[in-house]
Amino acid sequence: MDANSESHEIFDRFARFYDDDYREYQDDIEAIAMLAAECGDPLLELGCGTGRVLIPLAAAGHTITGVDISRALMDGAAHKLVHHKLVDRATLVQGDLRSFDLARKDFAFAFCTSNTLMHFVTADEQLAVLANAWRHLRPGGYLFVDLFNPDIPRLLAINGLMELADQWLDDTTGAEVQKWSVRTVDLAEQVQDTLFIYEETFADGRSQRTNCPFTLRFLWRSEAELMLRLAGFVVEDVWGDFDGSPYSSESEHLILLAQKPLSA
Repeated sequence: MDANSESHEIFDRFARFYDDDYREYQDDIEAIAMLAAECGDPLLELGCGTGRVLIPLAAAGHTITGVDISRALMDGAAHKLVHHKLVDRATLVQGDLRSFDLARKDFAFAFCTSNTLMHFVTADEQLAVLANAWRHLRPGGYLFVDLFNPDIPRLLAINGLMELADQWLDDTTGAEVQKWSVRTVDLAEQVQDTLFIYEETFADGRSQRTNCPFTLRFLWRSEAELMLRLAGFVVEDVWGDFDGSPYSSESEHLILLAQKPLSA
């Protein structure tokens, strides 16, 4: 998860809930691992968070670099790399996805999953991320971008509603955690303002609330493909799910696979 015009402090605040929040989400890992195996090393993850995808790829023997703006999230990834004895397989870099510079252009496969690109809230910012990925790939390298497919009826149905999104027991603190979400959409601007509220109730009766607001800018297929072309890519495929099904209006995801031309 990376930040743009939003403060990285929001993502630092979110960091201690991140692993529990994503504890059951592995939908994208198999597809990304398959593509990584086909493309070869080295790998580059744009918005690596606490290593949800980076760790299993490193464990599979890949050499990978993860970039994220949040120091707190990256500290979580660093701890996991030490715990799993994978420090020699992965490099973590704190940086802005629009402008980080690793002084190398040899990555075979880069990926930006779980709506990370949508945290950049203008078309120019999103294009800058894609162009920076292009700069770091070798000729013939691939980029994988996973976005949610804008479902207008769904976006409008939840507009302004407070929903109980999840709940769990925090093994570290012993607190019962309830996660609430409130989303408001502006269709003209293609943005969805989201507020995650984490309410913790501790064994001694204390309670604590943590608010994590952020904005997502969603993209339509034609716009996403045009951005990739403007960034220098050739769009190879567009999927509607991680099984590689063709994209349609009913798809849950908008997943794009693009290549940096061999002549670049």
